[in-house]
Amino acid sequence: MKLNDFRKIPCIVWCLALNALVFLAWYAATPTFFDSENSPQRVYRLEFHKASLVQRIIHHDYKMPYVVRLYRVNSKTLLGESQVVDLWMNGEIHWWLSPPNNAVQVGNDVAFENIPPECADPSPPPACDAKH
Repeated sequence: MKLNDFRKIPCIVWCLALNALVFLAWYAATPTFFDSENSPQRVYRLEFHKASLVQRIIHHDYKMPYVVRLYRVNSKTLLGESQVVDLWMNGEIHWWLSPPNNAVQVGNDVAFENIPPECADPSPPPACDAKH
């Protein structure tokens, strides 16, 4: 194929091919949401994301590669994110949210520390505007 032959390919074909390549790269690098668990008082949420294709290739020896994220529910604030961990037979959740522990642990590999207690919610209680 000569250089002049490449110039005859319409620009739309090149744009579609480039978009497909960008999408595949994004898909290969993005973890996929799998499940979530709320804390006992529903103040915090753990989200479990299956590792991305690239992460699964890097950690090929893991049976269940996941990324775990901890969020505060009302403000939707990300409090922490783990590295890729193997949750195969290693996914028990411990909510230690009372002093002195203040931690959330998933299995032996994931620990989020210095988490405020659930009863110490900094947001004010909702105002009651209903008249009786």
